[in-house]
Amino acid sequence: MAKRPIPRIRVSDAREYVGSWASSLHMSGVSLLVLGLLVFGVIVLSNPLRTVIEQRQQVADLQAQLDQKNSDLDALTEQRARWNDPAYIRAQARDRLFYVMPGETSYLVINDVTNEKDRVRNVSADLTQTNVDWVSGLLNSIIVAGLSTATPEQLTGIK
Repeated sequence: MAKRPIPRIRVSDAREYVGSWASSLHMSGVSLLVLGLLVFGVIVLSNPLRTVIEQRQQVADLQAQLDQKNSDLDALTEQRARWNDPAYIRAQARDRLFYVMPGETSYLVINDVTNEKDRVRNVSADLTQTNVDWVSGLLNSIIVAGLSTATPEQLTGIK
């Protein structure tokens, strides 16, 4: 199959073609007037539209502030209700001011020494491997339990 050659258009012919295309668009006075009114409308409405968008953003910000203030008010109302409770006031006086009721004795420990058993050990995330053979330990336990003549109290040391 033979390919058709692509026709080449001279530059002057191309200009004539574009000119003929542009001249085929008939712009009447009404078309120009409508186009001008459309551009004018976009220009006129852009500023109020921007203002509306800014106002909506401000309303959203103020609504968020109002919600935050309402949550703060609820927290303060709960705190005020707690402070109206005499038991809460007594508990706060004991904790904060070390007050005691008449007849009670308060002891305050200074420089308390912590017990080693009570001290929290740091847990390591590293894996360690033990050298205990649990199979032989189990087998030894079974053999000792089956072949020993000692009583269970003697084996465990419990009397």
